[in-house]
Amino acid sequence: MTLNIAWDASTNLDTMKTLLKDVFDSADRKAMYEADMVVNDISVSDYYARKMRMTSISQSSVVELADGQEIPLADPIYGSTKDWVQVRHGLGCKITSGMKKFNKIGLVKKNVRALKKAMREYKDVDIATMINNATSTTAGEVGYDGLALASTAHTTLGAGGDTYSNYGDAALGVGSLQSAINSFDTLVDDQGDEIIVRPTKLICHPSRRWTARELLGSSKKPGSADNDINAIQDWDLSYDVYHRSNSSSFWALLAKGDEDYDLFVYTAQEPDFKMGDYPDLSRSTVITSEQYFVKGFGDPRGFFLGDS
Repeated sequence: MTLNIAWDASTNLDTMKTLLKDVFDSADRKAMYEADMVVNDISVSDYYARKMRMTSISQSSVVELADGQEIPLADPIYGSTKDWVQVRHGLGCKITSGMKKFNKIGLVKKNVRALKKAMREYKDVDIATMINNATSTTAGEVGYDGLALASTAHTTLGAGGDTYSNYGDAALGVGSLQSAINSFDTLVDDQGDEIIVRPTKLICHPSRRWTARELLGSSKKPGSADNDINAIQDWDLSYDVYHRSNSSSFWALLAKGDEDYDLFVYTAQEPDFKMGDYPDLSRSTVITSEQYFVKGFGDPRGFFLGDS
């Protein structure tokens, strides 16, 4: 993008005159950044990160022994490794000598501010593609088991061949939310042993805000005149509207605070900002910014997609 005098398409070149009282720019605002709602942002210094999946010894390997009997030995199970390579993202703008000299609206400062917002929101939107394509292995991401983030057939490593589902494919309501909570309460680890994963947050499309509020905020049974207790409240769930969701039916349940929550973004460099002379004799100024990050997930057990 180049900002020169011809950029001002007003009849009287208003940006060059002090009579211009105000410039309305709806994009000149604080950046909307909601990635922290769905991923853990982890600072890294390496070009790529490698994670390994394995499962250690299970209680199911323990056996009853007779006196003097040799104690059996059990081995952990190796799964696989997965790499995430840093991706460079950048943007810049060029301001000509004439615009710097004659404009009255502080375009250099204004565009530095706009560039900062654009870079931060770009990261937010890019991370959201993982959530918006949670059921896809082509447009979305895949985990250790080679399946999409949300699947009804996630696999484990143990010999028992256990599988689990983290996809409800149902509109947000009492029954579907209870089913989602139950899915966390019946999860197994990679050996097939029961584990405790407690969801803490419901996120949803803006159009589902009021449904979420009714489900989590009422003391009685939502959507009826019954006096039954709203048992969902026992889970102490909170909700947030996820504005980056691109489906009006979207909702998901997250165990964001769990130690094994594995949706992340590896950030090697936050956006930097450099200003200098354009590499010619025009005396233009160029402002550039770059950042390095890569999003992904390994194990999806802390995420349940209710509907997409």
